[in-house]
Parts: sequence; structure tokens; C-alpha cells
Amino acid sequence: MITTLALALTITLTSVNTPLVCPVMGGPAKAGGTTVEYEGATYSFCCPGCDTAFAKDPDKYIKEQAKAGKTTGEFLFDPISNQRIKPDKAKASMDYNGIRYYFYSEDNLEAFKKDPKKMSATPEKESMTCAVMGSKIASYSKASGYMDYKNVRYYFCCASCTPAMAKDPDKYAGKDLQKPQAITLTN
Repeated sequence: MITTLALALTITLTSVNTPLVCPVMGGPAKAGGTTVEYEGATYSFCCPGCDTAFAKDPDKYIKEQAKAGKTTGEFLFDPISNQRIKPDKAKASMDYNGIRYYFYSEDNLEAFKKDPKKMSATPEKESMTCAVMGSKIASYSKASGYMDYKNVRYYFCCASCTPAMAKDPDKYAGKDLQKPQAITLTN
């Protein structure tokens, strides 16, 4: 038990101290510049122009840096609770396949560790329109959470929409589906 706790703490501290890199160039990412959100994660860059290159083919750059063992993005949601999380509110974190994941609890981290490939999988399609309220969601960072249903990730405008869809997903599913898009944000 103590060894497991020490290992979890080491993983958390190690991943928090691992610097994020520019997904295009692989060097240190600079905070405060243009960011791109893609598949629920946010990416920062080393210099102007990298964001444009990344937005054209995000999967290519994410895979290249992950293969090199570098962390390029931060997932904006606890992948166990599916709720929006800010890094300063996280009780744990872990880097996996080039992405940093934050967790509301150590238990959520442990659940993620049991099958990180499954827990980090992204459906083929998504909806950036709240399936319950019908409001457009401007970016992943504006969503309160998400729910995966029939290979689609539905993002929600507020926390009360999640249980409504969970109660009767067929009632709300199938609206405004698209392939994941890169969303560029200027700070």
C-alpha cells in the first residue's frame, strides 16, 4: 500500500515537472501565446507559425512527439469523470501517449492506469453543440464536460446537461456530428 502510494506520488510529481513541448518543433512550448485545442486537449507552441502547421494535421504532430517520448498537450477533462478540470484543481496527473491527463482524485488516476489506452481513446466523431440545450460550444475549454455514446463524443454547455443525456441518450444523440476539428485560440 505505501509502495503503491509512493509510486503514484512519484508519477504525479514527475508528470507535473515534465515540460510541455511544441508539437511541431519538439522544443519548449511557450505559455501565453496562441494555443490550439484538438480532441479535448490544448497545445502551446514555441513560435508563431507552428500553430498553423499543427492545425492542418494535428494527429501527425501528436504521434511524432509521443513516439519521441515528449508531452505536447494537456487534456482539459478528467478522463474518468469526463468533467472539465483545471490543472490547479487536480489531485493527480499522468502523461500518457504525449498527453498530460489531470484527475480529480487519486482513485481516478488509478482507474485510468488500469487501461490508459481505453480511457484515452477518442471517438471518430464529436458534437460541439450541446445535445441537451442546443447551444454551440465555442471551444473544448468552454465545455463543462462530455459523454461518449455510440462512438461520438458529446460536449456539454453546463454540468446539468450531462445527467440529462445520461438518463436518455437516444433522445439527445445524433445532433451536429463532425470529425474533430482543431480550434485556434489567441490569448
